[in-house]
Amino acid sequence: MDFEHIGPVQMLVVGFGPDAEYRGAILDELDDLTARGLIRIIDMQFVMKGEDGDLLALESSDLTADEAIEFGAVIGSLIGLGQGGADGAEAGAVAGALAAADRAFGMTAADIAAIAADLEPGTAVGMLLFEHVWAAKFKYAMRSTGGVPIAQGFLTPEALFMVGKEVQAIVEAEAVIEIADAVKGAAMLDALATVSAAEEIKAAAAAEALQALIVAGYIEDFAAEAAIAALVDAGLISELALAEAERTALLAEQEAEEAIAAINTAVEESAA
Repeated sequence: MDFEHIGPVQMLVVGFGPDAEYRGAILDELDDLTARGLIRIIDMQFVMKGEDGDLLALESSDLTADEAIEFGAVIGSLIGLGQGGADGAEAGAVAGALAAADRAFGMTAADIAAIAADLEPGTAVGMLLFEHVWAAKFKYAMRSTGGVPIAQGFLTPEALFMVGKEVQAIVEAEAVIEIADAVKGAAMLDALATVSAAEEIKAAAAAEALQALIVAGYIEDFAAEAAIAALVDAGLISELALAEAERTALLAEQEAEEAIAAINTAVEESAA
């Protein structure tokens, strides 16, 4: 057995409160996953503290004695490699194999006592160290191609909910910004299109043309301000006309904000 032929190894720690109901469902699922060759349980520990403070500790593994020694050697060598290079890997392999042979690969009495010290009466904790057998070939294919894992993890429903709320907030913020840009751009176009001075007739014509493009869908509403800037650069709209339009648009924007605030206040009062 070597590292390339071992699937990803995961440690899972689960806490159980006083209301937990132990009906064997967890063990049934683990047996099913193991029977189908999807996972292999390297070590499973369960520690419960009774209401009277007495401890119940259970341990289980799918590994034979020889497999435990091999696993201990492989995992020990990886830990040693990370700490001390090739020499550390060799020492870690020996230590891991010896630990597995001595059944120190799992939890010692001191480990259980340390965990139990943090448990409240009536609660329990389960620790599961298992190999994702199904992913061994995928891992080998990825690594043989030159891929190196950068990050991995599981998203719980709670985490997905939080991510969803964050994404929703971002989308709503972007929508508000987009709407604000569209309102501002539309107000500037309206101001430019109603210019009556003879020297600004071309500005009005350019603004009307731009409005027509927006209505036709060739230009997005929120891009109106950028399009106006392009018309200024092209000399179709003067800086003076643009400045006047911006002042008009600012007033319109302020009026819109005041109207929205008034609506929100009315909604809150009616809800109360």
